[in-house]
Amino acid sequence: MASNPVTSTDLSNRSLRTLTSQELAVGAVLLDDAYNAIVARVPSVATRLDGTQPEALQKLLVQVECAMVLRVLNNPDGKLEESGDDYSYRLDAARSTGALYVSDAEVALLSAGDAVAGGSFTIRPASTVTGSGYWASTDSWVPLP
Repeated sequence: MASNPVTSTDLSNRSLRTLTSQELAVGAVLLDDAYNAIVARVPSVATRLDGTQPEALQKLLVQVECAMVLRVLNNPDGKLEESGDDYSYRLDAARSTGALYVSDAEVALLSAGDAVAGGSFTIRPASTVTGSGYWASTDSWVPLP
């Protein structure tokens, strides 16, 4: 299984401000958490990173993981709205369940090159046959060498 290709340097390169040493240290831990959250939602990411052309996926991982972590670092309280007189604020609904999350749009972006279709209107075959090959008849699978 592939390891997380995103580093703290990637994080600081994508930030609009200079990150403190504490933010970089926390960011490094959150990057690993972000990778784990991504692999939990899109398990094929780990195997696709080990594939023959992982460069495009690595670039997407840098983009998505950094966005996930910077959401936390730039808004650690998870505030969506804040007011002035008689002060009031409203928490972001997505952040209220946990500080670090991968959005549905990010999952869709990482799943775009996935060979495994999923979701509504997907018909999965009942067969457990994997790998390259062809069906010689309705009940005979012939694997390719």
